Amino acid sequence: MRIRILLIIGFLSLTNCLDLSAQDDLFIHNISFTGNDSLSKESLLKQMSTTPITLTQKLKFWEKRTHFSSYSFEDDIIKLKNYYQKNGFLSPVISYQLIPDSRKKKLDIKLNIKEGPVVLISKIQYKLPIDTNSQQSLDSIKKNIPIKSAKRFRDEDVIAAEKIIYNYFSRKGYPFIRVNSNITLNESKQTADVEFDIKPGNKSYIGEINLRGDSLISTSYINKYIKIKENETFSQAKLEKTQKELFELSLFKYVTIRAIEDSVKNDKIPIFIHVKELPRWSLKTGVGYGTEDKIRVSMLLKRLNFLGGGRTLIVKGSHSHFNPLDLEVKFIQPNIWTKNMDFILNPFFSREEEDSYEVDRWGTSLTLQKVFTKKTSAYFSYTYGKDKVDLTNEELTADDIDIDDLNNTKSGITIGYKKSDINNLFSPTKGFKFSGMATYMGLGFNSELHYYKLMAEVSYYHSLSKKVVFASKLKSGIMEPTHGDLQTPIEDRFLMGGASSLRGWGRHQISPVDEEGNKLGGNSMLESSLELRFPLFGIFTGVSFMDFGNVWSDSWNLELGDLHYDAGLGLRVKTPVGPIRLDVATPVFKDKFSAQFFITIGHAF
Repeated sequence: MRIRILLIIGFLSLTNCLDLSAQDDLFIHNISFTGNDSLSKESLLKQMSTTPITLTQKLKFWEKRTHFSSYSFEDDIIKLKNYYQKNGFLSPVISYQLIPDSRKKKLDIKLNIKEGPVVLISKIQYKLPIDTNSQQSLDSIKKNIPIKSAKRFRDEDVIAAEKIIYNYFSRKGYPFIRVNSNITLNESKQTADVEFDIKPGNKSYIGEINLRGDSLISTSYINKYIKIKENETFSQAKLEKTQKELFELSLFKYVTIRAIEDSVKNDKIPIFIHVKELPRWSLKTGVGYGTEDKIRVSMLLKRLNFLGGGRTLIVKGSHSHFNPLDLEVKFIQPNIWTKNMDFILNPFFSREEEDSYEVDRWGTSLTLQKVFTKKTSAYFSYTYGKDKVDLTNEELTADDIDIDDLNNTKSGITIGYKKSDINNLFSPTKGFKFSGMATYMGLGFNSELHYYKLMAEVSYYHSLSKKVVFASKLKSGIMEPTHGDLQTPIEDRFLMGGASSLRGWGRHQISPVDEEGNKLGGNSMLESSLELRFPLFGIFTGVSFMDFGNVWSDSWNLELGDLHYDAGLGLRVKTPVGPIRLDVATPVFKDKFSAQFFITIGHAF
């Protein structure tokens, strides 16, 4: 009888294996779960190598699809059982049903889960040496430990608790702490007791600090950014903070800070700091092509630690089709009054060419820039300069532009704010960016023009799936003359259209015009873009997009019923300096269809 039963079990197992293998030429269309009351479908799918076809894979119909593998699927069943056990279910039962469609070469999988009884936490104990005075400190962090009595047992909660205890004591001067967890399971009661065995070791202090390296930057300047002192309580977090702040000075190729833990004497740990300075002089040049800029040439010369004290001198120059000459010098004095506040002196000269005018700008600006965090900064700037404007059509001066306002002196202030929490500088998949600025021209020094200008822009990024991203942008601006001035300067007004604006039109082709069609620029603008970014293959990414917006002559005149719209498709090619962008777009709805094609570097926003 026993032999007969074994033969039957063997036959059923063989039949099941043959049934699985018979599906190996099908691709997985869908995977569904029933009975997973405690764990989500998403978390279960992450444990499996067998995955259903995604929307992106359906769109990439030319690629070969992954077929069902009986061996991988059997392994996935084991992984799911282990995952349930790690989450407090001792004896889960997982059965499945395979539903093939041989005609369409697809396979649906239905997984039925019987989670079974759950293991709950019964007791939580913390074992500390008798001679330690850290019990009070431990009590203060218990509220942050995820393990609680009567809560479902989970391996990841135990690991998280160990990390919290370890980090807390190491920050308090116990770098040699050891934390071990002991778990006692009572199967009959379906409970688990957890004990954390904590061995802090001796409290340690900062010993002798040794600063070494090949840097010519003065030791006194570097010491201002070293956030540790001899004899204070040892803290790994402070060492990491010091390393981070020294590296963010942008003066060093690398910064190494190491605690010599095998040389402890009288509970004091020696600290070794080694810095290697970046080259004092650096020169970067670039040549590129874009449908708007045509041939673009750029140069950046940088001198680090200029005149000592961590100061920086930067000389920049560039040439392109619409900006034949753009020169500027930046002298940066870091931490002028307080930490992370820089003073920037910025003389400049530029020549710009538009359809209706050409302008030469020269002057200088004085800026105070405060970096609050990696994500947030603000600045206050004073600018003094002169603009020389040449109109390309003399008819403009007669009716639309006061000729006395063409060559003028400008003096004014700008306040700006920036915040960004995007996860990738070149190709963000989540987060947002915001920038805003307010400028007032007409403060002293014989300023001949009086007006204010407000600008704000926000971009938002959201992952719809693993590799599909929805991106959006909203931008608006207002200008208005003050002190009785009748108009704003033509060279500072808003223009719209182009590779990073409304892509259904050429660069700066959207503008209020006079009777002869000359572009006058506007005093109000609103612009928005929506993009769907999806992978194609390898380094290539596709984009579908829509832009809309307009420019209006009058200040504070945003007529939402008078917007221009365009739609298009794009291709992105991934490179180390950002994606190469190819976009084709056309006006839609009320405007005449006419394709515009753009080649440039970087996403539109």
